[in-house]
Amino acid sequence: MIDGQTLRAPWGAWTGTSIDLVMPPGWQPIELTMRDAPALTPAELEGALDHPVGAPGLGALAAGKRRAVIAIDDMTRPTRTAPLVSRVVSRLVAAGMTLDSITVLIAVGAHQAATPEDVRVKVGDLASRVRVVSHDPIDGVEPAGVSLAGKPVSVNREFLASDLRIGIGGVMPHPFAGFSGGGKIVLPGLSDLDGVVRSHKYALMGFGGGLQVEGNRFRHDMERAVREIGLDWSVNVVLNGRCETAALVAGDFVEAHRAAAGRALEIGATEAPRQPLDALVLNAYPKDSELLQVEAALVAVRAGMTRWLRPDAPIALLGACPMGLGSHQLFGPGGRLFRRPIRKSYLGDHVLHVVSAATRDDVPRAAFWEGYPYHDRWESCVEALAATLPSRPVVGFALCGPLQLPLPARESAR
Repeated sequence: MIDGQTLRAPWGAWTGTSIDLVMPPGWQPIELTMRDAPALTPAELEGALDHPVGAPGLGALAAGKRRAVIAIDDMTRPTRTAPLVSRVVSRLVAAGMTLDSITVLIAVGAHQAATPEDVRVKVGDLASRVRVVSHDPIDGVEPAGVSLAGKPVSVNREFLASDLRIGIGGVMPHPFAGFSGGGKIVLPGLSDLDGVVRSHKYALMGFGGGLQVEGNRFRHDMERAVREIGLDWSVNVVLNGRCETAALVAGDFVEAHRAAAGRALEIGATEAPRQPLDALVLNAYPKDSELLQVEAALVAVRAGMTRWLRPDAPIALLGACPMGLGSHQLFGPGGRLFRRPIRKSYLGDHVLHVVSAATRDDVPRAAFWEGYPYHDRWESCVEALAATLPSRPVVGFALCGPLQLPLPARESAR
């Protein structure tokens, strides 16, 4: 907090900028901070990679292998993959593999193909020395010989052609997979569009497990399929509130993922305010590159933050969205699962205000229901909120919404 009436919020996962959220006199702001954690040191990163969970070390796995593929998440995910790709590649080379036998594969799922700038950011200087390929869910796939939800799945052919398969991805709260990361780098990250559709239909049909990973039907079915396809090693990254790597667990893609999800729960844990909130402001950082992704911040609401609100308290969702609306071959305009957005039942009577420069165009109505007010500036949102709030409202601010999870009341009281 800069002063009593201004909060400085991180703004854009890849921009390194911030925004000042100025509030009217009389507002009583409460910053809902997560526990957070410091960034891992270089030595700690090396140690985590050298002590995998449930799997041999990379040196042993790479021995005698001809082709390796390293699948990484894309620019819609804030994972700082470049330093990790470099460390993984150095271990493969130390084990006898050559640079020309290693491919970095950007797992875009149904998002837009990686641009040269995306490659520079996500792969770093190594991009000039190893082959980098962006996944193509239409022309870059072939049958994997396994099924998901009873139907055959096709997967990236570069991935299938390699005899050593590695994944690197961020572990963040996810509305139906429990947490991202682990096997999701393959399904849906590297699957064909039909596979991406089936992955998302688990949630649409009510089969998602919310924030649970154990007993989660989607994750169970997905991990069974990925085990059959083959993912030899997984690097699971947990971010802190500054988009730094705060925890890293490598090894078996299930065991390492579970350990990383546990750390994400600890780091993102957010205590309840001491009094009910008249309004809640959720910043979509660090999943705020495009408007189609900012709903990730609402996972915290679905996980229980509504218990902190007065019955009629509005919610403001903020997103930098330097990429504008964004692109999604399923849920974007013209996508296979696109429908005009409707009111979100889990928000109940809470009005959702969406704040982003990306809302200046009419296109964003493809992302949120037309009944939710849109604002292209924080100031206009404040004016709209002030017209409905009491004279001295208690307003909660979660500045890293997609990372934050509400603690149960009994834990917050400790």
